[in-house]
Amino acid sequence: MIRFILIMFVILFGAGCANIDKPYPERAYYQFEVSYSGHAGTPVKDTILGVKRLSVSPGSQGLEFIYRTGEFKFHSDFYNQFFRPPGALITEAVTRWFVASGEFEDVLGQLSQAFPNYVIEGNVVKLYGDYRNSSTPSAVMEIQFFLLKLTDDTDEPIVVTSNTYSIEKPISSKDPNALMLGWNQALEEILGEFLKDIENNL
Repeated sequence: MIRFILIMFVILFGAGCANIDKPYPERAYYQFEVSYSGHAGTPVKDTILGVKRLSVSPGSQGLEFIYRTGEFKFHSDFYNQFFRPPGALITEAVTRWFVASGEFEDVLGQLSQAFPNYVIEGNVVKLYGDYRNSSTPSAVMEIQFFLLKLTDDTDEPIVVTSNTYSIEKPISSKDPNALMLGWNQALEEILGEFLKDIENNL
């Protein structure tokens, strides 16, 4: 009986040591980085732009990356996450992109106390990796953007332009780095289309 107890103790102790020594993957954190590839134009006169923090649909507002693996099946990735909430990161990326575009005389930061006469609002409708077909993964992004004009003549802002922009960007693999690169490219394309609409209506 004593020998049996000693054997079981050695087995359990060994298993415990194995679990302690088992390496666990570290979490990786990502953020949006976009660049304006065009030439900065002449700013439209008397235009001061503010960018409100974008809202994000409930299914995509968490930190964890979301993957679509079936028609109605999604799951989150605990080990690959956004550095901060995606709405905040995308808002900052949009602000930097419009500063580089030169479309407006001034683009206000989130902490600015100045008053804009144009405001961008938006809602991130979709933000996930589409892995339903393992041979053709894609980065999916859909954003609804509004450009509003604020005037002293009315309490209600005037909608200058609004549209929903949707991109499914093919990516090289299911690797999180490839997915983040795809999202960055998708955001750049969406902002390019949004700017065209602004230029046609401003």
